[in-house]
Amino acid sequence: MSTSLEQVLSSFNARNETNLTILEKFKEIAKVVLYGGYFLVNEKAHIYPTEIEFYLHGERNNEPAWMIDKKMIHRNGKEQVPYFPNTGSLFPHTFGIDVTFENEIEEYRASFLIRSYRYEKDGEIITNPTYLWEDMFGYNSFTGSGLIIKWVDEPSETKEPVTNTRLNLKDENGNQDTKPWRFTKV
Repeated sequence: MSTSLEQVLSSFNARNETNLTILEKFKEIAKVVLYGGYFLVNEKAHIYPTEIEFYLHGERNNEPAWMIDKKMIHRNGKEQVPYFPNTGSLFPHTFGIDVTFENEIEEYRASFLIRSYRYEKDGEIITNPTYLWEDMFGYNSFTGSGLIIKWVDEPSETKEPVTNTRLNLKDENGNQDTKPWRFTKV
């Protein structure tokens, strides 16, 4: 695998996809995230995502159903929310941390939530995404050289990630979300 995370996120355009092709595009990104590197925090801690799930929400009128994601947190609703200015922005929220790749010109929001990860210190896989706040932000100071988080591309043996439906997402009628947009490292 020679594609960097920045390349695969920057080249993504939801408007070029369909309900049938979006899964393959998300899988391409997932392979890079799960097998292609890690987050380096303050030149010390390595955070390796082991499970991610994607969110996509189009903001034009009459979007196809597969492109409407009312569970996406960073989207226009009652209030207008500005687009993130950069691909790969980190968006911490109640449920964890999203990595964004939105497109203001094409009017869609896209991100992946890091559902589980391996923290380099002890190798334990942490399955509570809210703990990522502590590991990424909590043990670091903004004084001195400040907080520095960057993605390091370091490809490893690529396998097919396991694909499944997203967790804990139900519609207005209590039905489980059926989008197979969750990927787990094997």
